[in-house]
Amino acid sequence: MIAAALRPSPDQDEPPRAGLAPAALRPFGQPVTFASSVGVFHPGRAPVAVLMLGAIGYEELCLRATWRSLADSLSAAGIASLRFDYPGQGDALEAAHPQGLDDWFETIRAAADLLRQASGCTRLVLVGQGLGGTLALQAAQALAPVEALVLMAPVGNGKRYLRELTAWSRMVSDRIGIGVDPDDDTRCAVAGLRLAPGRLRAIATLGLQAMMQSPAKQVLLLARPGHGGDAAMAETLAGLGAAVEQRDYAGYEVLTTDPTSALPPPAMIATVTDWIAERAALPEGTVPALRKPLAPLPAAGLRGEGFVERPLRFGPDGRLFGVLCEPIGVAAGEPALFVNAGRDYHIGWARASVIQARALAAHGIASLRFDVSGVGDSPPTTGGPEEILYSQAQIDDVRLAIDALEERGFATPVLIGRCSGAYAAFNAAVQDPRVRRLVIVNNERFVWDPEESVEDAIRYAHRSVGDLGATLTRKGGLRRLLTGRLRVGPAGRYLLFRWRKKLSVSLAPMLGRLTKHGRLHRECHRRFKVLAGRKVELALIYADGDIGMAEFKTYFGEGGERLAAYPNATLTTIPDADHNFTHLGAGRRLLDALLRIVAP
Repeated sequence: MIAAALRPSPDQDEPPRAGLAPAALRPFGQPVTFASSVGVFHPGRAPVAVLMLGAIGYEELCLRATWRSLADSLSAAGIASLRFDYPGQGDALEAAHPQGLDDWFETIRAAADLLRQASGCTRLVLVGQGLGGTLALQAAQALAPVEALVLMAPVGNGKRYLRELTAWSRMVSDRIGIGVDPDDDTRCAVAGLRLAPGRLRAIATLGLQAMMQSPAKQVLLLARPGHGGDAAMAETLAGLGAAVEQRDYAGYEVLTTDPTSALPPPAMIATVTDWIAERAALPEGTVPALRKPLAPLPAAGLRGEGFVERPLRFGPDGRLFGVLCEPIGVAAGEPALFVNAGRDYHIGWARASVIQARALAAHGIASLRFDVSGVGDSPPTTGGPEEILYSQAQIDDVRLAIDALEERGFATPVLIGRCSGAYAAFNAAVQDPRVRRLVIVNNERFVWDPEESVEDAIRYAHRSVGDLGATLTRKGGLRRLLTGRLRVGPAGRYLLFRWRKKLSVSLAPMLGRLTKHGRLHRECHRRFKVLAGRKVELALIYADGDIGMAEFKTYFGEGGERLAAYPNATLTTIPDADHNFTHLGAGRRLLDALLRIVAP
């Protein structure tokens, strides 16, 4: 239960105190920049504030929406918090050749100072996820007074963690059907998110071995079931005098498997919020002491080599989050707008959107990378669709981002999207006459079939429709399917749906409107004609052999011959790349293609 001291205060004229009504707080948090980092401050009035030390790499990519949801939950309970990126992670800047973790700890100290100034609180609770939990343990003494610690699947041994990263890298690569990146000499890059060797050596030294006293009196440990390292950490902290409360981190494996399936878990968020709220409560009958006025939050932006970046909120109530990247000096050419692929938040898979935005800035081109509703740092829309991907709501958010650019003096943006982001960018361009240029990468749908399940499409789209077709055309394959002797399961049923659609759409030029898929064929080409009529420059990019080529061939022929009807459209294929352009070399080839198209 949320503590009584955090209930709304009847006196709104006094300085900040515990109990401000959540409705009076600025929603969704305020973006800030400090040191070389980007963060989001979430307001509150409790006498305790929460410093959130996130995970790194792929774990952080998967958990971004959960981290945002936890901060929103704390703020709704009247507890201020600050979440932020370490150098080289998320939207933060990175040194050219980083050595060690000193700059990470300096950023943590700067974040704690900013949180205390902005919230008026001297007492902090540190919440750490993954390696962030270990950093919280190391930093707690320097940040004293620390009221309590929440450790969520923390890293207890740095060397073991690096071995786990290596295994994690192989598992993710195997799942998406690619081998080890030949250009990654660390072998620790998961989903293309690479740590500099100098940082890896420092991470290897982290652990509890040198800890002589408890970093806080009270600790909540969310442990992975059956994980010996979590149990050993709980025992060590208890031996140092901490009151350790251990609970299961239910659903951790799902949260860290894939960003698309990593939906914020309400039960875990409620557990952490309530535990912190109990420690933030004042004794019964006491009145919170007055606090000094809140300090203004920094908004100068981050200046890197050839660019400056500013986080911002826009759209209704400022619910959408983005990062505007501008060249230093006068911007030349049309700005770029990056659209989320799946639920990868605005940095992109393998941090591609950050890399691409800063490379465009070096060529004088501004850009906005942002999160649609329910992805990353943008909360879901109240009353919005349960699934944002492949929805009109996603397309509407893209148009809101175009509005945001226009309000800041940037007109006619180039839309750039991959996978489901390509679908949203393509259809936003069809609907919005302000768009004159469009780049869609590994697009899997031009028109959405309302009978198709988005969940199945996300889960099984990487499976080969051709493989299913080959199975059915083998001797007796179709007969065995019809008689029930060939069991295909959910994935097979979805692929059968896709195979039948591909066949039906391919026959549409002969059947016309006689079939539903004939109408889909007509609608796809109607949308292409809209773009051609407006002379929108449309660049289609595919990784050689990508699954999205099946959709392209369905509508434009095996050799793409029907694309010739649209002189505004071009087709580029990139060799040696997976659907996500995970490997360093594949990412460079995609970047080169984008620069040729967007910044010739």
